[in-house]
Amino acid sequence: MPRPRRAPAPDPPRPIITLMSDFGTRDSYVAVMKAVLLRHCPAARLIDVTHSIAPQDVLGGSITLERAIDGFPPGTIHLAVVDPGVGTKRRLLVVRINDQLVVCPDNGLITWAWRRLGGGKAYELTWKPKQSSATFHGRDFLAPAAGMLACGVNVKSISRPIEDPVLLDVAPAKPGQAVGAIIHIDHFGNATTNVGEDVLKAVKIKSIRVRGRKLGALRRTYWDAAPGEPIALIGSAGLLEIAVRDGSAAKELHLQVGDEVRLKPKPPNSRLN
Repeated sequence: MPRPRRAPAPDPPRPIITLMSDFGTRDSYVAVMKAVLLRHCPAARLIDVTHSIAPQDVLGGSITLERAIDGFPPGTIHLAVVDPGVGTKRRLLVVRINDQLVVCPDNGLITWAWRRLGGGKAYELTWKPKQSSATFHGRDFLAPAAGMLACGVNVKSISRPIEDPVLLDVAPAKPGQAVGAIIHIDHFGNATTNVGEDVLKAVKIKSIRVRGRKLGALRRTYWDAAPGEPIALIGSAGLLEIAVRDGSAAKELHLQVGDEVRLKPKPPNSRLN
């Protein structure tokens, strides 16, 4: 009687590398970085997060990067390039965070992930190419490092531990805070704040005010307001969001990153629902 054949061993999962930048897609910059990644790790799956970060907007890139890190599985490599200081003496980083690795300039780009996801372990990239441009470190330093890491190179063989990555002056609001701030405006004109759901659950909120406009109590969905009406709700990132039903809160309420958001709690023993 013939022996049953063993099923062939499954192929190991292909490594994932995400890309995020302010390069846009009109020029060749993104394609060139992908070519470098594939040269160093041909099996990699390359996934674009976005290349539409506003030019030199490190904070905006930081908010978007945190969402990517939160959403991808352990072992993912993130290549993030928003780098106004390219060619200067600013450091280049590899950051281990949320069981993933981020390769990025040391200019605060890791801030929001570091603050929201519980910190991480930072390394300064020490590997250097034989030749490099002073204006395209994404291609010459960061992409090779990301490719090498994706294909199994140990992080300590190309970098050294550091204790002081640059972090921007932005952090999640703490329970009990009555004032938050807008930290991001998305494609729809919705304004994301630094006020998390935990802050809003810590005290019953009577109303929310932004730029002198009273928005009332929290709603659950965008549909819980009339067309054109401003609304405050918890967005998909678990943060307080200001929106306008069927419109742009940024345009119609003249909102900008940095604007204050004030929370008014219900008075003690209030019977208001």
